[in-house]
Amino acid sequence: MSEPLYVSPLRARQAAATRRMVIDTAARLFATQGYGPTSLRQIAQTAGVSLETVRAQGRKRSLLASSVRVLSFGRDVDEPVLAAPEADDLRKASTPDEFALEAARLLTGLASRTVGVWRAFVSAAADDPEVDAELSQVQASVRANVGSAVDMLSARGWLRSDIEPDELAVSLWLLVSIENYDKLTGRLGWSTRRYEVWLTRALSDLLFR
Repeated sequence: MSEPLYVSPLRARQAAATRRMVIDTAARLFATQGYGPTSLRQIAQTAGVSLETVRAQGRKRSLLASSVRVLSFGRDVDEPVLAAPEADDLRKASTPDEFALEAARLLTGLASRTVGVWRAFVSAAADDPEVDAELSQVQASVRANVGSAVDMLSARGWLRSDIEPDELAVSLWLLVSIENYDKLTGRLGWSTRRYEVWLTRALSDLLFR
């Protein structure tokens, strides 16, 4: 029987740091110039690594999804939002109004960090079926997170009873979409603070009133 392959902790840390640098670079380029004009070669040149190093991180379309995850919470992993350390105050909310306030704060920060890459993602998905499939997976993860939040609110007895939870989950998914953040801040010129105040009120009206 062959011996298990040993990977040194130092080499693992170096590989993780290189991957993070590549993803951070890709995210900046996607956000500033879009998906199409951004090549793997340009990502490599900007990051100061070889083209082979960038290719080792996956296809260009997969770097879009990784960019969204890294910009969201700084980690290139699929994790439930409610389980993330950044959602600690949200989980500890003791009233519906406190939940709406903390949710709006968390989601506004997330949207402000990811809006540029998300815009590139949606635009590329319209013309590329493979990118669209990648986007569908990310959207499915968002819907799952929204459904978990609705389930949590229902278990606490806070959720309004005049609308079915499934419909509330769909409405919540639409409400918190990054596209809405982009429209209100990018198109209407709202400040991030104004968006956060609006979202706090909108979450309360949708879920609890």
